[in-house]
Amino acid sequence: MDNGRGSGVGFLKSSKVRNAEEAIGQSEGLLTVLRLTQADIKPAEDALQIAKRFFDSNQFAKAFHAAKKAESLAITLDERFGGYQKAAKALQSRIDSMRRLGLRTEELETFLARAENYLEARVLVERAEQEGRAFQERAEQASNAIFLAELAIESLGEMRGPADPEMFADGAASELGESLHEATRQLALGDPEGATKVAKDIEANATRLKELYLDSAKSLDATEAQITYLRGEGVLTNGVEADLKSAREMLDKGSIEASIAVAVRIQGELEVIGNSYRKATTGIADAEILYGRLQREGFHSYEAEVALRDAKRSVREGNYARAVEFLERALHAFARRTNAREALGRAIEETRKRAQFLRGSGLSFLPDIQEVLTRAEREFQNGNFVGSSEDLRIATVLLDQVFRAPTGKK
Repeated sequence: MDNGRGSGVGFLKSSKVRNAEEAIGQSEGLLTVLRLTQADIKPAEDALQIAKRFFDSNQFAKAFHAAKKAESLAITLDERFGGYQKAAKALQSRIDSMRRLGLRTEELETFLARAENYLEARVLVERAEQEGRAFQERAEQASNAIFLAELAIESLGEMRGPADPEMFADGAASELGESLHEATRQLALGDPEGATKVAKDIEANATRLKELYLDSAKSLDATEAQITYLRGEGVLTNGVEADLKSAREMLDKGSIEASIAVAVRIQGELEVIGNSYRKATTGIADAEILYGRLQREGFHSYEAEVALRDAKRSVREGNYARAVEFLERALHAFARRTNAREALGRAIEETRKRAQFLRGSGLSFLPDIQEVLTRAEREFQNGNFVGSSEDLRIATVLLDQVFRAPTGKK
């Protein structure tokens, strides 16, 4: 019994020893391999040393568990290091890619230095890679926007029509080129959003200027045709022609917005000139016909004649607005004359009614009053308004005496 029990105890002890030796040997072999890498395996080595001390002190069970712990730590550290290496490789690839785009990578490169262990390093590196990827995507969008803006500027500078394409391109695209440099600078400074906005604004402005150029060219051509038409009618447009030439020169130099502003102003001025010319010439013709009829009626006005003469001179000089002003003076003179004639006619009619009221009264000089009134009417019809007015005044004085006579007797 005792021998059997002793033999059993010996077998159990030798099994523990063997298990501990195998565990220590397996862990040590694994650590020997890992030492060839850059992995930090010190925690596993410490655990292995503890296992060996337990073994030396015949604590084989503890030695076995310490060896297994060393093995587990070694495997874990190796996995962490492998994950770190993978993340670091991805980050390095991202950094290299960003460098090729000319992007700043200093912040990404400092992530590794901040890590205290592989687990933390892996987390930091993976986060850095994600942030770098997101930043690179925004930077690539900005780069594409800058490229499209550059194409838009080139398209603007290659517009057909300018007499000197090179001078036009320098003038039209100079400000846009400066903005393009600003977009590139913002991207280099790490502001892809700002760079994208500037680039898109450049593209939009370049497209707008191309449309404005075409509109300006069409507007100037239409203005030139309008000038030709007005000159065919006899309208003087010398000042406007000089402005048209200036607008074309602006357009050839690339000052597109200034050119179209001048073109719009010229069109407005031509419309005013044309309207003033037609109003003046038509008005003068109508005024001469009216004045001729009034002259046949005995009306003569020095003021109207001077105004018509000055209006004609202003038309010859091309000052049509001034001609309209002189014409209005003549028309005012006609109006005053017409008003005076109408007032004289009404006064004659009223005086005739007063004289008819005395018919049958036996008044001895009533026939004289009627004769004077008849002469006043005849002179009025013949256009002798001065003589008619004098005769009417005589008839009015006589009638006033008749109507005041009864009051005087009292």
